[in-house]
Amino acid sequence: MHNEQGNVTALYDDIKQTMERLGESYEIIFVNDASNDLTLSKMKEIQSRDANFHYADLEANVGENWALLAGIAQARGEVIITIDGDYQNDPAYIPDLLKELSKGYRVVSGRRRNRTAALWTKRLPSFVANGMIRLVSGVPVHDCGCGLKAYRREVVEGKFVPKGFMNRFSPVSLGVKGHEFAEVEIVDRARISGESHYGLSRVFIVFRDVCVLPFALRGAAVWRARFWLIFVLSVGVTLLCLFEAQWLWTALLIVAALFSISNATNLTGFIKAQAGPAFRVKEYR
Repeated sequence: MHNEQGNVTALYDDIKQTMERLGESYEIIFVNDASNDLTLSKMKEIQSRDANFHYADLEANVGENWALLAGIAQARGEVIITIDGDYQNDPAYIPDLLKELSKGYRVVSGRRRNRTAALWTKRLPSFVANGMIRLVSGVPVHDCGCGLKAYRREVVEGKFVPKGFMNRFSPVSLGVKGHEFAEVEIVDRARISGESHYGLSRVFIVFRDVCVLPFALRGAAVWRARFWLIFVLSVGVTLLCLFEAQWLWTALLIVAALFSISNATNLTGFIKAQAGPAFRVKEYR
């Protein structure tokens, strides 16, 4: 949660109600991503009266990916469920996710139907981004942006991705295969407070990151070295083509050089993230 003071108590109440009906042992963890409103204060108030509730307070704002990883790093359960802090994901669908997970899947994601979000800044970017992710990963995900997901612990334990990678915490970046993934249709609720932190720019971020995804999953260090080599060779041959006035080849080689350096840089982020993400939990209770 980042500046979600108006959603803290309402979301907690709904999660608590759902989990109590399930009758299973559970814990609830909220992550405060360096809010500057009363988000943390409200978390502390809940924690003082509910032993099943915990909060992680981050030292600095790190965005959704790392904030979720900070919470997952503290979690003790064999099944980990993530949910957006903006109140729009309805916890009432948690039993449906768990039912599907019990069929042997490793990850089950919500798939939002009848979205009322703006077409040009929300739904269209989401459609394009999810299409690119399906094409590259082979995982039949239709709503990577839905925060309501259920993971088996081994999928996320000790796994880290670069800050802001693909704009969302995505199962495809954790190496999940197509047959290990399922979706459950859900209907999102309207926000009751705050405002969205996402927009049209997410498409460009996803496009950049999805290009590197297959290489990150096949060995980031090896592919980083290869892309640096391709970059150096591309630059060298580009200079020769310029000298010979071979403009088409020059243009193609420039594209290859840009693609290579982008992937090499992104893979460096993967390697650093696996060595140890830079987020710091200031307080966990």
